[in-house]
Amino acid sequence: MKRAYKITLAFIFFLVAIFDQGHFFVAGLEAADARWGLLANEGFDQHRIKATLFFPGQARDGTSPYECSPGSNLFLYTVHPKDSRHLNWAQSQQNRDFVIGRMTEAGINVVVMSSWGEDFLPCSTAWTPWAPMQCSTQSHDELFSSVAGEHVLIIPFIESRADWSFRDEFPTWGDQIAPGTVSQIVNFINRYIEGNQGRRRQNSWARVYNRNGEPKYAVSLIHASSNRLGRNDHSAFARGFDSMADEVLQRTGIEVGFFIDVLPPGTNAPGVFRPSYSTTAQYLKQQDSILGIMCFIPEVWVGSSNDEYLINWKRTFSRGWSNTGIPFLMDISPGYDAHIVFPNSVQYGLNTSWMQSLTGMVQEFGSDGLMYNSWNGYTEGMAAVVLQEHGDLFYKWLGELTCMYEHATCSDLVRCEGGARPTDLNGDCKVDFLDLAELLAHWLENYDPQSSP
Repeated sequence: MKRAYKITLAFIFFLVAIFDQGHFFVAGLEAADARWGLLANEGFDQHRIKATLFFPGQARDGTSPYECSPGSNLFLYTVHPKDSRHLNWAQSQQNRDFVIGRMTEAGINVVVMSSWGEDFLPCSTAWTPWAPMQCSTQSHDELFSSVAGEHVLIIPFIESRADWSFRDEFPTWGDQIAPGTVSQIVNFINRYIEGNQGRRRQNSWARVYNRNGEPKYAVSLIHASSNRLGRNDHSAFARGFDSMADEVLQRTGIEVGFFIDVLPPGTNAPGVFRPSYSTTAQYLKQQDSILGIMCFIPEVWVGSSNDEYLINWKRTFSRGWSNTGIPFLMDISPGYDAHIVFPNSVQYGLNTSWMQSLTGMVQEFGSDGLMYNSWNGYTEGMAAVVLQEHGDLFYKWLGELTCMYEHATCSDLVRCEGGARPTDLNGDCKVDFLDLAELLAHWLENYDPQSSP
């Protein structure tokens, strides 16, 4: 009996040791690291992502501050910023500082940077045909320079463009692994990690923990589907992301990982293969390069303008992906209205009822993180900034959403709880012996023995 008791006790201590190291094995499979999907940069370690999609650059207002000369699209706006500094990004560093400041004041800690191709592409095929702002690679440089020293990071967001889309080359094009996607990631690395300028900027590129607790430079991919696979090629689709990451590693020595905008099956979304939470997710969970799910208004593919129907659909979709165990950033938008640029497109939201329903989804499914679409999508009615049409309704809403869950920083605590505690004398959001020391130091500075009785 004593021997059996000792063996049982030793086994219990063994299990405790395993849990203490953050690992647990079931049927030979190691559980995911608890940090999966959280930020890994210094100063942000294990912080939950609170992101917004941002179209950097000057408005398409007829000016040409960068390498191309696009036509104006101001007449396509369905919402308009109240402060013109949001449209004049390229005019001054002060304007850029203002925009970044408004983001951080709303609780944003990650800017998801819209990108439309490498810096060597001609104007005819890069950002010029489709980007809603002048999203030149020079505007990317301006963004990286502007966030330096601020409490905000950047995740590059690879967009579909006029002559290229992710789904047409993923996972392979001939004997090449997603050549256009890999090329764009390598181009980012060359600009923002390698070389003298890159070394100054690399700390601003968000690094995120993968399922093994390994930090990866994060890249977000819009419209994740495939025309190169069959409808049921779930495993091949999932394995393609690790293949891309391996290809980038071989070319650059840099480890990257991916947030993906999963295009929903059973909708109007493009792609022969579209990933599902019911089947594809179990294969995605096994990939070291998958950092999480970061969607871009998936409800737009349903093809309905009925708010109630879309809310029910979005709740089911979000619950499905949230329950997979893959980090899920709850995507939020104030609504959608692109009736000028896309005359036959759906319109929905942009009202308090829609916002209240999405607030409930953040409460229910947003524990891993938040993705606000978007900061300045004026042609599609998606904006967080103070607007001529809606005032500060959406900006205040964003600030409320970023206050949900834990407060990772002192500034979050002060912002979300309405000011510092009166007894927090040193402003570190803690009331402890350091505050007592501050009080004593203040007393000694002002102590006058001559005036003492």
